[in-house]
Amino acid sequence: MKSEITTIIKDYKFQTVIGMFDFERVAKQEVKVSLEFRSTSLIDYVLVADFIKEFYNEMKFQSVEESLEITCKALKERFSSLTSLDMEILKTEILPNAIVGAKISTVF
Repeated sequence: MKSEITTIIKDYKFQTVIGMFDFERVAKQEVKVSLEFRSTSLIDYVLVADFIKEFYNEMKFQSVEESLEITCKALKERFSSLTSLDMEILKTEILPNAIVGAKISTVF
């Protein structure tokens, strides 16, 4: 029997440049990332969180939707034992009384 491990990272906050509008491209803004992933071997969640933060700061995405698709692929390349991934990114400061974002579910 082949087993899988489910790992959860919830509400990981960091600053990054993400967005299409000029004001979103000038200064970093806070985002909150949550993910749940399954893998056939143990993956250190600290390595995953660090990878995500560094990847977002390197890429400076135009949209949250684009960021999710590209980040999912990059996570699979970096952590080959991943079998599925649910990921959500939220912008916490873009609207005065709302948090906005997107999520994706991927099976590898």
